[in-house]
Amino acid sequence: TCSLLFTGSTVGSVVGTLLLERIVNFLGQFYPSLNQHTYFPAVPFFDRLFTKNVLAALPYGVGYSPSKARLSSLVLGCLLHPLFFIVMGTARNYPALLLAYAIAAFARSFWTGEHLNFYVVSTPKKPLGVLLGCWCIGSFSAPLVCQTLMAEGVIWKHFYLGSLVISAIALSLTIFSFRPTRNEFLADRKAALDAMQITSSAHNPGTDTMIQPFHEEKIRASSTRPLLLALLMSHQWAFSLFAFIYGGSETTFQGFIVTYLLANRGFNPDTVGYVSSGFWGGMATGRILWGYYCTGLTFTQRKYIIHACTGISFLMTILIWFINSTIENAFSSAVVGLMYGPIFPGTLGLCNDILPRDVHMVSMAILTAVASAGSAVLPFITGIISNEDGMRVFCYVTVSQTVAMFILWLFFPSSPPARVSSST
Repeated sequence: TCSLLFTGSTVGSVVGTLLLERIVNFLGQFYPSLNQHTYFPAVPFFDRLFTKNVLAALPYGVGYSPSKARLSSLVLGCLLHPLFFIVMGTARNYPALLLAYAIAAFARSFWTGEHLNFYVVSTPKKPLGVLLGCWCIGSFSAPLVCQTLMAEGVIWKHFYLGSLVISAIALSLTIFSFRPTRNEFLADRKAALDAMQITSSAHNPGTDTMIQPFHEEKIRASSTRPLLLALLMSHQWAFSLFAFIYGGSETTFQGFIVTYLLANRGFNPDTVGYVSSGFWGGMATGRILWGYYCTGLTFTQRKYIIHACTGISFLMTILIWFINSTIENAFSSAVVGLMYGPIFPGTLGLCNDILPRDVHMVSMAILTAVASAGSAVLPFITGIISNEDGMRVFCYVTVSQTVAMFILWLFFPSSPPARVSSST
């Protein structure tokens, strides 16, 4: 039944991916004719409450502010994610837990689809690996903190309720870091005004010209176009298949390694949990190192490094399979985490190098959602098989997944091809 929780995550990720573009476009709307900005969408009800002369601004149409959309969507994710902690801390039945996982995945889609991946990749230093590494540090720390609290007699639900403090800190830091500056507002305002179309007005005899709300039509037309374009590109499907296998392999390994070592290797229950922490520690290290050094690597070098990571991961899973040693199995698990670290951010970066810029945001969202789907489907299948044949299937599954990634990566280009045209 634990595998079903990942299914709830998949549902939340898919819904978030499908709605992401529309929600971000809505949150980024503003009235460029106003000489001030608000953090609310360009809805007259809100603007009448917080701005002056909004009625005079309405005929001039609605613009789009990327900086406003970035902050608003990140804040929305920060407000939704605490609901996961509240539901988990107060849940009395299993469907409530499924709902909590779906809410968490939906909230994460606002971070991973648009701003944690796309925005960071578009910055000069591209520290995507560092941010994902920090994510892994959280995955490394949270189980240790929870296990320590439970050892002291604290009810596990209180861990989730106590995490609301972390959510409040995250919300505060998000607002402080991403709030639009005056220069960003002026730049967005100028771009929106330049995009307006000036046409003759036949409706207002007292005026010679008027500015049409051109951007509103552009937003409506563009809300589904990037998704359709991305789905028509073969490279998007290839990267998505690889992300699906990777997501499933990562979750299967870290989710079942402890159970396998307890059931088949007789590990000490008091210390076996550190193996999983070693995996996450290795992954955090790998992603942080990738974030620091990937900017100096060429397309070809990054491609071969990811290929080597899949190959070394395969060797480590073979060692876990055939060597019955506590030290070796723990070491191999940490190395697998270290090798898995660069794979996902590296895949996102290579995908961005190939696909056209106007589908980058939705492409990142698709890859993240597909990886989340893999992390739900493949562990679920592994759990079903292990119920029939025992945990010995763990090694069969992890080895086959690393082999599949290694072979599939052979077919990806080793040099940067011509960018796929967004018009085809």
